[in-house]
Amino acid sequence: MSIPEKVNLTTGTGWGSGPCIGNTGSVPRLGISNLCLQDGSNGVRFTDFVTNFPSGLATGSTFNKGLMYLRGKAIGIEHKKKGVDIVLGPTVGPMGLKAQGGRNWESFGSDPYLQGVGGAATVEGIQDAGVIATVKHLIGNEQEHFRQVGEWDENGWDCLADSISSNIGDRAMHEIYLWPFADCIRSGVGGVMCSYNEVNNTYACENSYLINYLLKEELGFQGFVVADWGAQHTGVYSALAGLDMTMPGEIFDDWLTGKSYWGPLLTRAVYNYTLPQWRLNDMVTRIIAPFFAIDNCKLPSTDDEPNFSSWTYHTYGQQYPYQHFGSIVQQNWHLDARSKFSDETALNVAREAIVLLKNVAHNLPISKSDGIRRLFIAGLGAGPDPKGFNCKDQKCVDGVLTSGWGSAAVNNPYVITPYEAISKRARKEGMVVDFSTDSWDFDQIDDYAEYADMSIVFVNANSGEGYIEVDGNYGDRKNLSLWLNGDELIEHVADRCHKTIVVVNSVGPVDMETWIDHDNIIGVLYSAPLGQFVGEAIAEVLFGEVNPSGKLPFTIAKKKQHYVPIVDKINESKDPQDTFDRDIYLDYRFFDKHNIKPRYEFGYGLSYTTFQVCDLSIIEINSPSEYLAYPEEYLPIFHVIEDDVCDPEDALFPHDDFDPVPGYIYPYLYNENVRTLDENDCFEYPKGYIPDQKTCPPLAGGGLGGNPSLWEVLYQISAEIKNEGKYKGGYVSQLYIEFPSTLVPSPPKVLRGFDKVFIEPGKSASVNFNLLRRDLSIWDPESQQWIIQTGTYKVYLASSSRKIELCGEIDIGC
Repeated sequence: MSIPEKVNLTTGTGWGSGPCIGNTGSVPRLGISNLCLQDGSNGVRFTDFVTNFPSGLATGSTFNKGLMYLRGKAIGIEHKKKGVDIVLGPTVGPMGLKAQGGRNWESFGSDPYLQGVGGAATVEGIQDAGVIATVKHLIGNEQEHFRQVGEWDENGWDCLADSISSNIGDRAMHEIYLWPFADCIRSGVGGVMCSYNEVNNTYACENSYLINYLLKEELGFQGFVVADWGAQHTGVYSALAGLDMTMPGEIFDDWLTGKSYWGPLLTRAVYNYTLPQWRLNDMVTRIIAPFFAIDNCKLPSTDDEPNFSSWTYHTYGQQYPYQHFGSIVQQNWHLDARSKFSDETALNVAREAIVLLKNVAHNLPISKSDGIRRLFIAGLGAGPDPKGFNCKDQKCVDGVLTSGWGSAAVNNPYVITPYEAISKRARKEGMVVDFSTDSWDFDQIDDYAEYADMSIVFVNANSGEGYIEVDGNYGDRKNLSLWLNGDELIEHVADRCHKTIVVVNSVGPVDMETWIDHDNIIGVLYSAPLGQFVGEAIAEVLFGEVNPSGKLPFTIAKKKQHYVPIVDKINESKDPQDTFDRDIYLDYRFFDKHNIKPRYEFGYGLSYTTFQVCDLSIIEINSPSEYLAYPEEYLPIFHVIEDDVCDPEDALFPHDDFDPVPGYIYPYLYNENVRTLDENDCFEYPKGYIPDQKTCPPLAGGGLGGNPSLWEVLYQISAEIKNEGKYKGGYVSQLYIEFPSTLVPSPPKVLRGFDKVFIEPGKSASVNFNLLRRDLSIWDPESQQWIIQTGTYKVYLASSSRKIELCGEIDIGC
């Protein structure tokens, strides 16, 4: 490829300059079309006839590895049918450090092991469908406040000088925040997206230590790094720091101007020797390599164009609607990407994501034989928003919750509301059904509640991405209260109805303390956003068609001070600092360390049946050693890509018969940009930057996801689970490890495995776990390697982080 052809694949063509949310340039001479990048995590964004899948957080709540894979594959298939080349998902950051974090609902939960399993399974599913996955956000994107300079000018935020810096210690970086990325890289993910925030006071997308060293050297990542939309802040420096692709192409907040840090400036940087050609070659190789390395994937040709437009739902329209440029063309083919497989997968995830928190005297499931003849369904969360199901980016919040808002939101093809699904079943049983969505005028509600044999109150809490504000919530939630007067609604109904069920649909933990112990609240269900089948799944659980098997992917506290707060004030230097003081002790680890009793712990969830756990077995497969084996040296360079020796005049902007699109970013030079450096001139690299190719990986590296010996199985653990109740049910066995504190302290227990089995009444099934070297290792900042400490490791099989069923030990000597 020529230099402009290479640059074209690294640089986005600009906001709206192509059918997808992100589009690279093309290489027509080689038959390579523009690459289409599309959100993402929960389905295909900005198009029609697709599935709105349950959120990542709901998927994490299933604790079902097989379902995680199937959801990823279903998402990948629908992207493939729409002509997408690169899926912007899954999300494994944020980690859920902050309960109010706006994008927590996109990722899988507040534990690195759970996030890693969910992320890796989703990557495998997406890429098995023939499209490239892009895991995000690298790294420390734990809140939306102050993520971008210039995003808001309210509340004095217009004086922000730099994006917020996530300040993360070395051990926490490895054991918590990088952990799920290592899993995704091990599974072969093609892309990684760097985040908006700074990491230890350097922007993530130009942080050479983060990208070049931790990601590409230590974790052995072979694919491309793409900037989140507008997260690039420099040109040459970001390229040297390891950024491979910039999106959407322009400088942040200068959309449709054609101003880019790359594009023609990157072409000029190569010709004037500011950027070494080997680095440009590396960027392009990393972008195209996944299309050859991953089965079923191929570089798009002109026959593989997307069949939709992200910018309009009309069938025909101007080719570049934002620029008001171009002829009238077909923009949307309205191809139906859905299938029976998509529907079944989305519904199954929604079913298994529902967590039963409370069930006094087994009043659930609902049965007419128990005297339930009149139902009252209350709350805006049970029905549709008056504005519909598909407000732009899902910021309509006055109805049933199907997702959070922002770039991970997907159009609903339809929604089965809780009222619709429950009333259908109630009518079939001959029940009377009352319904109210009024959460403020209680006269009628009080009457309905007094008449009812059972009331079901639907409440929710929402959040999303930081570019959208809803009722003072700038992405992040401003508090942990229920929305739409939910607390008062619950109390009014519960004061008058002796059998009140509360269904909480929310993007994370909510404060339940004012009503959770109410004598008349005999049942509580929780679910993260469940997508289009939200009502069907909830109704099936309420009426016993499905036995709840979801588990909380985070801890619900009794006191708000037990959560990590959002940084919502700008400091005097106008560069907010977010120091991750909890280090490796996030979520249940923090509660365990300080012996704080939560309201509901991580991994908690009830069932309609009962289980017995027995026969713990621990078998050593490989004897553990204290230190990692040294990785093999890198392979010698097989083929050196020759430098392009063309004259820069060959890269000039074509003038003959060429009508440039306004705002479109091209790789070509203008005459005034042709100047090259003198032979004696040289570019001053950033401090500490070494352009030479390394011959040996770091000790912690050497393979996909890190040192290959980290993935060696050391122990196999198993147990038997028996269903002693009268319902078929799913049981999630959770494996926790307590580390010895030989070298450094560790949390009282950390999740290191989970296995979900479905068992008929009276039957048994086995659960099985492979314990890897990585699972027993701690990160040692001094020696910069993973170490297995000597001492006694306690092995816990549990039904939650606080309920241990069986206990064993592993002794590792010197």
